[in-house]
Amino acid sequence: MKFASPFLGSIVAVLLAGAAYPGTAKAAAVVLWPVDPVIHAGENASALWIENKGAAPVTLQVRALGWSQAKGDENYAQQDDVVASPPIASVPPGQRQLVRIIRREPGHGDVEHSYRLLIDELPPVVDPNKPTSSSAQLSVQMRYSIPLFTYDAAETKPTLSAYFQIQAGKRYLVIRNTGTKHARLVDLRLRDGGQATTVLPGLVGYVLAGSTMRWELPATAPMMSQVVVNVNGGDVALSTSA
Repeated sequence: MKFASPFLGSIVAVLLAGAAYPGTAKAAAVVLWPVDPVIHAGENASALWIENKGAAPVTLQVRALGWSQAKGDENYAQQDDVVASPPIASVPPGQRQLVRIIRREPGHGDVEHSYRLLIDELPPVVDPNKPTSSSAQLSVQMRYSIPLFTYDAAETKPTLSAYFQIQAGKRYLVIRNTGTKHARLVDLRLRDGGQATTVLPGLVGYVLAGSTMRWELPATAPMMSQVVVNVNGGDVALSTSA
């Protein structure tokens, strides 16, 4: 089960729903925070705030999916360990709504559990007395995806290793995480000698605990290099092999 690539990394998220024709535009700006909710050991819930900064009411559905990685792919699955309450939030203009992300039962062991919160904008109800409302205006519903991690014990650190891989004439960087905590990767740089070249700027992606992911490198990337990447807020240097 796969979804569109999530946008991650800012303090807030803005979802825009626009119209197709000039003069009928109705923009709804939805602000979500935090974008990195966590349920720590000993906690049963976390807060997700939804604020409507637009001029029209919005209705959003919040769901939690299990998140895993296998063979370099992101996988999502239905689960009932974590739920949103309320699952559907209707937010008037200028108002905010609290959605509680609830862990039904504590997990077992020291494993980090990974989820994705999907926040979908639901289409407005069409007024049958206004047939032009559905034909003259095209509403674009948005989906926002943010990570959620839950813990049963004190948080640890990721343990990363990396190597280069060539497949079908393309060069990839493979990063393996043998630790018990996820790695959030930002600003991937390759250092060749004393010079570092940024090859994947901004958010690169996540490597979940016990998982392996890979990213295609530009053709201009240095061939034999040391990897420097921001991991969970701090730079880490990784030695690599070809």
